[in-house]
Amino acid sequence: MKKKMIAIAFMCMMAMGAQAQVYSYDTWSQLPVNDLYDTGMMNAHLRAMAATAARREAAFDYYCDQASEAYGRREWNYVIYYADKALNTQYCSGEIYFMRGFANEQLGNYRAAKRDYKKGKKHNSQLAARALEYLKDKMRRK
Repeated sequence: MKKKMIAIAFMCMMAMGAQAQVYSYDTWSQLPVNDLYDTGMMNAHLRAMAATAARREAAFDYYCDQASEAYGRREWNYVIYYADKALNTQYCSGEIYFMRGFANEQLGNYRAAKRDYKKGKKHNSQLAARALEYLKDKMRRK
């Protein structure tokens, strides 16, 4: 067992070291050189992230609007669907957690509602904080 653990640890160390290295050639000696930080690749990645951030933010706003419209129409499944889509953009707000929590509460999913209200409260939503207290009281009475 001990040999197996040592072998697994050794393989993990080798795998982690190989991922971080980018090989380039030194023009003077024509030998491979380990370049741990390829600035060209890092800059390209940062530019790509900046370009997609604007699209993700626009998608977040669109899905929040759709969730809000579904909330107004009392279409709880659509509220959850659009709130999930909005949160998948990696942006968030306390209000979108509140809407999803309220929709879950209306559908009887109290655990999911409580979880969403807590997240909404964490993101400074007063509505989510009040709804969380109301839901806790409601669950205690049952």
